[in-house]
Amino acid sequence: MINPYFIHVLSFIAVIFAYLFHWSDLYPNLSVSLILFLFFTIVIALLIGSVFVKENIITFKNTATNRIHYLKHITYAILFGYFLEFLYHGTFPLLAIFTGSSLSYHEFGIPVFHVFLVTFNSFFSIYLFQVFLSETERNKKIAFLLLILNLIPSILIMNRGMLIIILMSLISVYLIKYERKLTLKKLSGIAAILLIALYLFGVLGNIRVNNSYQTNTSLFDSNLFLDIGGATDEFKESPIPKEFFWGYIYLTSPLANLQKTIDEFEHTEDVGIKNSFEFATTQLLPDFISKRIVPVFNINIPDAIKITPELNVSTAFAASYTTLGWVGISLYMLVIFVFAYFYILILKKYNSEYFIAGVAIMNSIFLFNIFSNMFSFTGLSFQLVYPVIFTILDRLKVHFQKV
Repeated sequence: MINPYFIHVLSFIAVIFAYLFHWSDLYPNLSVSLILFLFFTIVIALLIGSVFVKENIITFKNTATNRIHYLKHITYAILFGYFLEFLYHGTFPLLAIFTGSSLSYHEFGIPVFHVFLVTFNSFFSIYLFQVFLSETERNKKIAFLLLILNLIPSILIMNRGMLIIILMSLISVYLIKYERKLTLKKLSGIAAILLIALYLFGVLGNIRVNNSYQTNTSLFDSNLFLDIGGATDEFKESPIPKEFFWGYIYLTSPLANLQKTIDEFEHTEDVGIKNSFEFATTQLLPDFISKRIVPVFNINIPDAIKITPELNVSTAFAASYTTLGWVGISLYMLVIFVFAYFYILILKKYNSEYFIAGVAIMNSIFLFNIFSNMFSFTGLSFQLVYPVIFTILDRLKVHFQKV
C-alpha cells in the first residue's frame, strides 16, 4: 500500500479537499485546466501504485544481523564530520543563538563536504530505523540510541526541514512494516495525534510571528496570521480554533500560488531548445549541480506569482510552468513517475538491503512535492544515491567472496 504513487494520490487529494474549505480570501478559484491535470496525474498514480500492490513489490525486509558494531562506527564517523564543521565555524547555529552571533543553517558547513554529510546522515537515520524494527530486543536499544545520535545534528544546525523530512521517512518505514496490522482504532489514534500536532503547530507559529513582528499582543494571539493569510470573515467567526489556520495555509497556499501563476504568468517564447535545457537543468538535476551550471549559461528562471510575499512556496510544478508552461509540468510528472518506477524495481531486482530506505526517501519526495520541487532539492533527492551505492558495494563484496 505504501508507495510513492499512492503518496501522490493521497497528498494532492488532501490538498484539494482542504482548498475547498475556502478559509482564505486570497485564494483564486481552481481552474478547470489545473483540476484536470491533477485528476489525470492522480489516476495515473493510482494505476501504477495498484500494480505495485498487486505484485507485492514493496514489502518490509529485516536487515542483516550482526551489523550493530559496524553501524556504531558509521555513527561516530558522522558525528566526527559535524565536529569538523564545528571547528570550521567555531560554533553550531543552535549555540550561535545563545552567544549572540549570526550563523544560520544555510551558512553552516564545509563547502561540498556538507552536502554529502547531511544527505548521508539523513539516509543512514532511515536505515537505522529499519534496523531498529528488525533487531532483537537487546540490539533494538542500541539501534534506537544510534538513531537518536543521528538526529541530534539536525537540531544542532537548526535545520528543521531536515529533521521533518527524516521523521516523515521514518513514518514511511513504519507503515511499510505494519500496514497490514493497522486497525481502525490505530488509524483513529493517528488522526487524533495529527490534529493535536496541527494545533500545536499553530500555537508555535503564533508565538514565532508575534515575536518577530513585535505586535505587543499576547504571543498566542492568532489575529496577525489571520490577516497575513487573508482569513475569511466566515472562518474568523466560526468556532474552529484559529490555530488550525496555520496548518490550512501551509498545506494549501502552494496550490494557490500555482493557480495564481497559471492565471497571471505570461510566456514570452515558445518551447524550444534553450528553455528546454533550462528546464532540464533547474528542475530535474539536484540543485548542488544546477547552481554551478546556471551562472555559466546565464539561466534565469522566472519566479512564480504569489498570493502574498509571506507565502512563497508554489508546489513542485510552478517553476516548470514558468519555464515551459503545461509542457514543463507534464514533462516533470512524466520524469519523476518513470524514474521512481525503475528506481524501485532495480533495487527490488537486486534484493537490496537498502530497498526500504530507498522507497521511504522516494515517498518523502512525492509527499513534499505538494510544497516544492523535491526532485531537484539536493537535501532529499541526493539521498537516493546511497541505497544504489551500497547495493553495488554489497554485490561486489559477495562476488569477491566467491572468487
